[in-house]
Amino acid sequence: MAEPGKHHIAIPVESSDQHTILPVTVVTGLQPGPVLLVIAGIHGSEYAPIVAGQRFGMALDFRTLTGTVMIVHMANLPAYLGRTVYTSPADGLNLNREFPGNAQGSLSQRIAYTLTSKLYPLADAVLDVHSGDGNEDLRPYWTGYYARAGSADVIKRSKSLAFAFGMQHVVPFGWELGKSANAIWAGSAAVAMGIPSIDVEAGGSGVVDAQAVKVLTEGFNRTLSHLGMIRQRFPSPTGQRIIFDRQSVKSPLSGSWVSLKAAGETVMAGELLGYVTDWHGRTVFEARSPKDGLLMLRLSAPPVSQGETLVVVGSTKSHAGDAP
Repeated sequence: MAEPGKHHIAIPVESSDQHTILPVTVVTGLQPGPVLLVIAGIHGSEYAPIVAGQRFGMALDFRTLTGTVMIVHMANLPAYLGRTVYTSPADGLNLNREFPGNAQGSLSQRIAYTLTSKLYPLADAVLDVHSGDGNEDLRPYWTGYYARAGSADVIKRSKSLAFAFGMQHVVPFGWELGKSANAIWAGSAAVAMGIPSIDVEAGGSGVVDAQAVKVLTEGFNRTLSHLGMIRQRFPSPTGQRIIFDRQSVKSPLSGSWVSLKAAGETVMAGELLGYVTDWHGRTVFEARSPKDGLLMLRLSAPPVSQGETLVVVGSTKSHAGDAP
């Protein structure tokens, strides 16, 4: 681990014909303690986490910090510079489907490998920070943890991280990984390695959402407080809710999407949420809500490819303190 202080470094990632870097800020306190890894920019057009991570890193004072914070500002710099959604222009892959990575693979696969081989083993906790991508509207903001993957201790500590971050909504993921090769997402790869980890979602639609940046920055500091890395204390969140039974509607064909609802709205089963037209503007598919619930995510831009998610609807319930 680095000497006490603030260090801005660039970790090289090379493939046979391409290269990139991982811009990382490492802040090491005067006293030893936990190591927190914050990862932003897994998807290049998810801007709020990137900006929040930069501001968080600039504001951190190593003199008042116990332990170490590592902030990966743009995990997917090729996608960030290419202004792409979901995939990297370097190899056409979605980095968040390539974990734990491949040392001999394409650039995205090598980025994932660099993260899991060089940074994850140093970490005591991982925050995998996202927003709606450049073509997505996401509300409400939420944190998520793997409620059925990893040891009981990792699940317990991940759950504590998810609620301590302070967002109003928390999603317990129901996926079971089975083996590490199934841990294809950045957060699940950490869990498969025995590291408590949460996903964080705030902001979207390809803009720097000022409110999302504020919420994320506070959440980072709440996490430091929760881990005993700073002396600052925050009031306990109240009225937190659990999101469960998320269901999505996907487009059966490529075309143009017309959305009729905004993320964050309450919708009813069967309600028309939008429709897909062909290239001439003729309606070819109606997207109706699969259930009563909260519209958590909607595609906000017209272009849609066959199989892409148009909307996600989830149910919510009050957090009872010991709920999953």
